[in-house]
Amino acid sequence: MNITISINEVLRNVLGKFQTVYEKYHEKELENDIVTPNLLDYVDFETQEELFDFLYEEAPMEIFGQAKETEINIISHLVDLYKNLPNGYRLRLVSDDFGRGKAATLWFLAKYGVVVDEIVFYSIKNLDYVWSLTDIFITSDVDIIESKPKDKKLVILNKIYNESFSGDLKIDSLKDVVSFEKLLNNEYEEK
Repeated sequence: MNITISINEVLRNVLGKFQTVYEKYHEKELENDIVTPNLLDYVDFETQEELFDFLYEEAPMEIFGQAKETEINIISHLVDLYKNLPNGYRLRLVSDDFGRGKAATLWFLAKYGVVVDEIVFYSIKNLDYVWSLTDIFITSDVDIIESKPKDKKLVILNKIYNESFSGDLKIDSLKDVVSFEKLLNNEYEEK
């Protein structure tokens, strides 16, 4: 049994950290807090390329590496879940980072002491491949949600930007999962 969890916004608060770093570099406060992954809606970059240069060339270590957990001790909870994985289960973390963002993500995971079987970096072009590696996906990412195959299980971490989507289960926090075995056996009620 393969379980896959998105790093961004499930474990790592990348949106909040992006806002802090953007405001620092540009010496101005944003009018609204960043609450969706549509970053160009909030900032003064005119193109996706300018945004990517900032994210992956200018400030990746500050944004991805120095980000905080989405909530206190969420990674400790993940480690506890991993320690209690039944035989035959594998736990994978995924992120859509590229370039220098990958090294920053690995540093983020290392500093919090993440223990998993595998870490995979993907692009939107290979979502089918990422889904082929898993039986159950825990994410808040809309691209992953929209690409769900019928024969896979999807757990959506509730966020303002994904509230119109449905999955097999919706949760407010990874801490709502007390056991991967119970999750896979449908021993949870939908929120």
